[in-house]
Amino acid sequence: MRNYIAGFFKTEHFTYRQWDRKVNDIVLSSVLKNVDTNKSNTLIIVSRKVLKKINIKVNKELFIKIDNNILITCFYCELQEYYAKNRKQNYLIISEI
Repeated sequence: MRNYIAGFFKTEHFTYRQWDRKVNDIVLSSVLKNVDTNKSNTLIIVSRKVLKKINIKVNKELFIKIDNNILITCFYCELQEYYAKNRKQNYLIISEI
């Protein structure tokens, strides 16, 4: 895996999480291709519909945490289970690519 993808730098933590969750660079590139690298403290939520379209067979949403051009972490979670109490962050929902 490369350290840069689609204008974003991967932290060591992100690279491990990416490997652990089996999200390859091709998938990541297609999800991030239209995301602005100047987004500060943002949680990208990739819909199940998009994941299915790019051949990821997980019945949850993919969450990707970014800060400017840095990829912080990624995880699968159901949107209904994610509760952002007292979290000051921006959200970007990707429902089609």
